[in-house]
Order: sequence, then C-alpha cells, then structure tokens
Amino acid sequence: MKRIIFSLVAVCLFLCANGKITPEQCQGSLRPYPKTTEQTAAPDSLAPVYLIHIGRHGSRFPAGPYSASTMLKALNKADSLKTLTPLGMQFKRLVENIIIRSVGRWGALDSIGMSEQRGIARRTVKRCAPLFENARMVSIASHSPRAIMSMYSFTHEISTQVPGISSYTYAGKEFDPLMRPFDADSTYKAYMKKKPYMDIPATKRELQELSMIEYYNIANMEAMGMTNDWQPYFSEQEYEQLWSCFNLRQYFMHCKNTLSDAPANQSKPLLRDIISMLTATKRGKAEANIATYFAHQETVMPFMSLMKMTGTEFKGKDWSKLKNSVQDYFLCPMAANIQYTVYRGKSGTLYLRCDLNEHIISIKNDDRQYIKLDEAIAYFRSLAK
Repeated sequence: MKRIIFSLVAVCLFLCANGKITPEQCQGSLRPYPKTTEQTAAPDSLAPVYLIHIGRHGSRFPAGPYSASTMLKALNKADSLKTLTPLGMQFKRLVENIIIRSVGRWGALDSIGMSEQRGIARRTVKRCAPLFENARMVSIASHSPRAIMSMYSFTHEISTQVPGISSYTYAGKEFDPLMRPFDADSTYKAYMKKKPYMDIPATKRELQELSMIEYYNIANMEAMGMTNDWQPYFSEQEYEQLWSCFNLRQYFMHCKNTLSDAPANQSKPLLRDIISMLTATKRGKAEANIATYFAHQETVMPFMSLMKMTGTEFKGKDWSKLKNSVQDYFLCPMAANIQYTVYRGKSGTLYLRCDLNEHIISIKNDDRQYIKLDEAIAYFRSLAK
C-alpha cells in the first residue's frame, strides 16, 4: 500500500471482473447515505394506511477507538524502528487527527447522520402525506446512543412537518431481541465466536488485519465529516481489493451463507413483530399508523438477508465473484432503511409495497411492486418459521 510501514501483503483473493466500482462505493457500508431527492409516489388509486420503517443509525464517528489506536500503535512501532517512510508519517498524522476528532464522541451520531435521518423523514412524509394527518407513530431504538439520536432526528423532523402527529419513542435493553439480536441470539453468538469464515483467506492473518484496519480508518472518514483522502495511501486497485475483503466479511457476518443460516435467522423475532402489526392492520385493529425501528447494520442487513432481498444472496463457491452479487455499499450504507407501506385500493383491497433505501423493490423478487397484503403476510410467515 505504497510502502507506508512495509510492503503489506496482497490481502485479497479478488480482482474486479465486471468493471470498476467508484472510490465512493469502496467505502462500503461505512459510506454516508447516498443523495436522494424524492421517493416514488404510489398510483392515485392507492391510499397509504400503514407504514413500517426499519432503519440503521446515520453517519457517525468511528464505532470505537480500536481501529485507530491499533493503527497508531503499529505506526509508532515502525517510527521507533526508523522504518516509517515520509508517507507513513503523513498517515500517522491523519490517524492522530481521527483520534483527536473522535475522543469523547466514539460512535456518536454526527451532524451528517442527523441530516440523513431528517431527509429520509421529509421524503417519507411527502410520499405518504395522507397517512401522517392526525397519525399515531410509535418508535423504538436500541439502547445505543447513536440509534436513539437517529430515532429522535427522524421523529423530530416528522413532528415538524406534521405538527398534529402523536409520537411516542422508546429505547432500552428490553428491545434487544428485536433491535440487537446479535447480542441476544445464542446461535448467532456461537457462530461469531467460532468465526468459521476466517479460515477462508488464511495467509498472514496479522498483516491482513492491519490492512483492513488501515482501510477502515480511511473508508470511515467521510461519515465523520472528514475528506475521504484515500489516494496517497492506496492505488484504485488496492482500494477496491480492500473493499472486496471487507464486503466478503460483511456477507459472512450478516447474511445467510454456505457456512450458516444464523446471521439471517437472528432477525426472526423482528419479522414476527412486523407480521403481527400487518395482521392487526388487516383486521383494522392496529394501535398506530406508523411504526419505526432504529438500530444497526448488524440488525438491518441480517433482516434483509432473512427477507431474501435482491443483493443478499450468493450462489456459488468462487468467492472472487461474490462482489458482483452482494455489495454492502448498496445494501447498507449509513442510515440504510427498509420501508413497508400498506395501501388501500379503491375496492378496499389492501396491498403492500417495500422500499429499500427509498427505492421500490419487489417483495418476492418477481416483477410486482405491489402485492396483496394477505399474500405478503403468508410469505412473511413462511420466512419466519
């Protein structure tokens, strides 16, 4: 990597086969939420009657000090041994700046993350304006401060746009089975403790980890309000290769894969909660019009996998091709979100639509954007078994 400390090993198994991705996309799931201007309106024949929003927290400072402090320790060691190059000294100053900016704010939602949540809220109100009139909204968040602040940013914006709304917010460890299944699900915890996927790229583990830590520090810079100045440290090919490694790790940690179903199955309590709300809506007994959840990538991406959303599945054994099917920058950037909207047709029939990051997707991976609510509930129940 341009000889910052020493010539780091080629840590990836992959070269790009189907065209290059952009440097912005190379930030992977650490990238800020993509710029979005509006959500697609439903046909005039459909009226929104219920909304479920499942969201990742917005852009934030690095989750914790580990990556920056580990990188700085390695750089300081190289400096003491007189093996640190001028570029290495430059990178050391960058890491020190990351630490200075983050002290007392590790993992905290920043102004970018707050703005992301407000923008999503505004566009949702615009798309579903009749639903929000005199509505009741119930929101829950994980006990993480960045998830709670994301919830407050989103709900505050909605209350500003719709002053008459009744909004109720909750957060706490009692919601862990829904919001932090990675802490509550014993099967998934055992899978993560074993880390069977770590046996796949097996050469020179320590240097691989240091390369990924270098990548993490740089890829997270834009989300914390710094310029993502990657060019002095990586070639385009190296940046893309590092993203490929990071993306592969995200797949094994957060998606159903050839080694385990546990990453997806941990989301079943959340799916069952959603099924109960959709069933109550169908029966006209829903306690609220809008339900929102705010949590983490470790919550949202496994849920996407459980729901078999396009871009979460990989069929094959050639890991060099996984990046062409699963792309974390598309699925789960900061503030990633899934919205399920129930609509009523003029005949009274209820339909369900799904939006991923504010773009309509097919619920059953066919060519339909709206399916009958009864069919959707039956499908969801089959996934929740």
